[in-house]
Amino acid sequence: MKIRDAFISDLPEIIWIYNASIPTRTATADTEPISVESRLDWFAKHNAESRPLWVLESEQKVIAWIGLTSFYGGRPAYNATAEISIYIAPQHQGKGYGTMLVRRMIEHCPSLNVKTLLAMYFDHNNASCRMFEKLGFQQQGHLPEIAVLDGKKYGLIIAAYKIAE
Repeated sequence: MKIRDAFISDLPEIIWIYNASIPTRTATADTEPISVESRLDWFAKHNAESRPLWVLESEQKVIAWIGLTSFYGGRPAYNATAEISIYIAPQHQGKGYGTMLVRRMIEHCPSLNVKTLLAMYFDHNNASCRMFEKLGFQQQGHLPEIAVLDGKKYGLIIAAYKIAE
């Protein structure tokens, strides 16, 4: 296993992992697969100094990714706050990789000048709920029935983790 910064050449695998989560209706509000081209700008907004995008490799294949994005459109007053996103290939879920990656990101946050991590996930995403609670994220908000997937309404949990100073 190897965690490393993502390269643009990893983007097809990152997108494949993301797209694999869409049919589950538990991890993203996207309802149709996205394209590599549609995520080029998103990829370019990541950087090792403040908003990393990492991949987890096993046998030279990307099996998961984790990244930070700027909160609230990147307004400067929120620079010390970042939203965390994590996706794991279906065949590698439930093996503790998510916990490992989030822990590593938490450890790395002081060097990124990140003081608060935000996790946003559907209220019916039990795996994310368990993982983030186990890691010490605390629910700060619940937006009930904010998303509609296949005619069903779902809520969004907003959880925060304060980085020790």
